[in-house]
Amino acid sequence: MTPEDHMLAGELALGLLEGNERAQALRRTLSDPDFAREVEGWRVRFASMLAEVRPVPAPPGLIRDIGAQTAPKPRNQLRLVLPAALSAVAAATLVLVLRPSPTVLPPVDRPAAATLLAALQPSDRTGTPISAIVDRDTGQIRVVATGIAPAGKAAQLWVIRDGVPRSLGLLAGNGTTRLSVPTTERTALQAGLVLAISIEPPGGSPKPTPTGPVVASGPLTPI
Repeated sequence: MTPEDHMLAGELALGLLEGNERAQALRRTLSDPDFAREVEGWRVRFASMLAEVRPVPAPPGLIRDIGAQTAPKPRNQLRLVLPAALSAVAAATLVLVLRPSPTVLPPVDRPAAATLLAALQPSDRTGTPISAIVDRDTGQIRVVATGIAPAGKAAQLWVIRDGVPRSLGLLAGNGTTRLSVPTTERTALQAGLVLAISIEPPGGSPKPTPTGPVVASGPLTPI
């Protein structure tokens, strides 16, 4: 992968991409396992940084000001900030490596959540998110959406695992779709995996990966 590819993956992980650029990057995560792994790597690194941030009380009046109109920051400006931010991440990581490691307690085993939820955001950032609920105990996936695919096309649901998209089935044109996941695949549906919907020919993609545009995507979270 080129330096530009690494930068694009970081921008996608941070949510800086918009419009066609974001849609193209999402399609690439479904067709390019190396790029998908790079995006997931950035998400993990950013998440670990946030985990080390100590919470502080909100300033007085902050809740009142949430939602107030603010001038959007030009994306070009964000592009200039990103390399510096990534350098800071690298420097912080080096400090953590060089300093003595604190005593780490063994992890506590917690049962995996039985129910997962994904709010699939439309790729064009317009419209209402599409909800998908996964019941790991029964292996059922319930997707509520209407009119995703245009006439003569089909909407197909995918899960991205290890950078590789895997088909979960076709969605109904209207109302609620219920899909059954094979028993062998149920434990593989974990929080953090991304669900995505692509537009395919009738009957679904003729290939193991999506062939049409990705119209919505979102990560699974426990509920």
